[in-house]
Amino acid sequence: MESNSKLALVVYLVLAFLIMLPLLRPGYYLALDMQAGPNSYTDVQFSDFYGDVPSSYGAYFPTRMVMAAISDIISPEATEKLQLFIILFLCGACAHFSLPEEHGNARYFAGLLYMLNPFVFVRFLAGHWSLLLSYAIWPLALLSFSQFLEKPGERRPFVKSALLITLAAVSSHGVIILLVCCALMLVFHLLKNRAGLTNLLALIKPLALLAAATLVLNLFWIAPTIMLFGSTYAPSSPESYIMDFKLLAMDLPPEASIATMHGFWRYGFIYTKDVFQYWYVPFILIAALACAGLIALLRAKPHHALFLFAVFIIGFLLALGNGGPLSSAFTLFGKELPIYMIFRDSHKFIGMICLAYSMLGSYGANHVLRSLQRRKLAALAVILLLPLIYNFGFFNFLGQIGTTQYPADWVEAGRIISADPSETSILVLPPYLYSTYSWSNATQKTLPTPAAHFFSKPVIISQGIMMPHIYSDIKDVRGDYRAYIFKKRQYINNTAELLAPLNARYIIVLKEYEDADSYLWLFKRRGGVDNITLVYEGDSLYLFRNELVTGPLLASADAGEGGFQQLANVSIDGLSQNVSYIHINPVTYLITGCGAPYLFYATSAGPFMEFNGNRPEPWHAIASTFRFSGPGILSNGVFPVSLALFILAWLLTIALLIHPQKTGAVLLAASAVPLYILAWGDILGPHALGTLLAISLASAGIMFNHGYPKKASKSFLNIKCG
Repeated sequence: MESNSKLALVVYLVLAFLIMLPLLRPGYYLALDMQAGPNSYTDVQFSDFYGDVPSSYGAYFPTRMVMAAISDIISPEATEKLQLFIILFLCGACAHFSLPEEHGNARYFAGLLYMLNPFVFVRFLAGHWSLLLSYAIWPLALLSFSQFLEKPGERRPFVKSALLITLAAVSSHGVIILLVCCALMLVFHLLKNRAGLTNLLALIKPLALLAAATLVLNLFWIAPTIMLFGSTYAPSSPESYIMDFKLLAMDLPPEASIATMHGFWRYGFIYTKDVFQYWYVPFILIAALACAGLIALLRAKPHHALFLFAVFIIGFLLALGNGGPLSSAFTLFGKELPIYMIFRDSHKFIGMICLAYSMLGSYGANHVLRSLQRRKLAALAVILLLPLIYNFGFFNFLGQIGTTQYPADWVEAGRIISADPSETSILVLPPYLYSTYSWSNATQKTLPTPAAHFFSKPVIISQGIMMPHIYSDIKDVRGDYRAYIFKKRQYINNTAELLAPLNARYIIVLKEYEDADSYLWLFKRRGGVDNITLVYEGDSLYLFRNELVTGPLLASADAGEGGFQQLANVSIDGLSQNVSYIHINPVTYLITGCGAPYLFYATSAGPFMEFNGNRPEPWHAIASTFRFSGPGILSNGVFPVSLALFILAWLLTIALLIHPQKTGAVLLAASAVPLYILAWGDILGPHALGTLLAISLASAGIMFNHGYPKKASKSFLNIKCG
């Protein structure tokens, strides 16, 4: 590696370290959309891998598997901070190295601006780590795709394009934006000369192969998401999402907010512009450099210049959302293809504007520096200071967030729960997905339930976002059941029995909420509540234990016909713990005996649960029941699909990187069987899979980077090797 490249890596490492410096204190980084805790990497956190929930927001469980493996070496707390550090570093380094080497020091402008801008700042504060990781990959992915378009018959650009697009799929939002940019690049590539149709015909086969390879690499999260989407989501109208996630321009008009790389759907975040009166001065100079770069590039590479300009314009118009001329792009398919539900807010497209400013600004900086006869060093210093001045608030985050240590009573409650070996769950009340926590070390104290990552057992909470115009866009019959219990709490005297179908052994009531006392009626009365024990009370919570619940599998005397409303104040005598089983993996059990005609599974009411190949019947619309006719396997039918496609993507990635000969390809394919068996049998859990994934892909990546194989040969994808 050249000394200049090493220096660039050091620069971005140092910058990322300086940004992370306030977060190196003890504690976790808890943000609006980011949870963390001592149990962030337990098997419970991989419900998308095991097929319990769709991977609607991207293919991030492989990344989390690698982080889980790292957490075995360092603590989960340090792992979270390492993850954020890597993302910041990649934002700068990927933008820097995506530009031509002849740009020299002008490349630092692109890296600095792409890393230090208001878009990255507010998304970092909001905890959108997967979107930012995808965003960091965009420049290198677009560089690889441009090389592929120039040389569609060569193997290396093909492989890099497929793998980088797949890596960007860590965020479904991010990969969609990247694909929009790729489509624009393809259009301007075809317009490069008058033989556009001829070029298109020549590209059809390579593009089809690239699309096919990329699709296969991503089926492991796309297929389960499609399978589960209909039974999981109930999208609201596009108008509802528009009302709740529209751009808040604050003190700037929407157009100016977007053009200056600002904009978010939520109030409360402070930007550098809010504390720096002359913030517009560095921005004007940044915009001027981008304009200079556009003009210079129009002379040298007009179609490349027009591509970057189109990225800016399309990103700008899409970021306007319902207020722009492209608003129909979000509402065109209504509820059938709920694009607004997928994206939530349109401001994610501001990332395209950051990309255009960074790339064009670097070309502009290069043009300015080359045109100067003297004082080039001073000019370079001024140019590189612009991104730092424009968003200096990134350093120390303007005091808006720091690390958070969980309260002492949470720690004690966690110790009590961890000592219980039962396969049960925790019901947290109030059951909101997002709540405010006074002990959070941030000015924005709204968090997604941190209990889910702090406690060692699965946490039962609402999955709906509960916005002013969107009460819920999730199909959650178990949530409806909980809501019914709490609505009728004054008339209910069989709390423990009613919570048994939810497998809720522990109940945590958080004291700091105004309505906490109203929930206590179910668990704490003067005469006591049958089978409910108060095991701990701290400053901020009550911890109750449901003595009736000992595991997820029950024997039921009946199929549980009818709705759950009939269960209130009725003794559920038909349920018993008389089930013998062997736990194979988190969603698969070998049932060896059942003391009643029906087998009751209290953890899920999903349609893909199977017992001996039979689909479930809904027990009072809450949980899954199966007629027991003898020993057999109870399993989630989505997990085998997810696992098989994940292994396929894994091995295909290795094959693309090392390009094995026939014997190597056979051995690689043969390894799929033991991998599948070991993972299905939970011998290889997420941590072990993450270790193998990291080692195998790192080794294959090193071989690819060193030009392996040296001897050109015909690829199994029929792409001529370069």
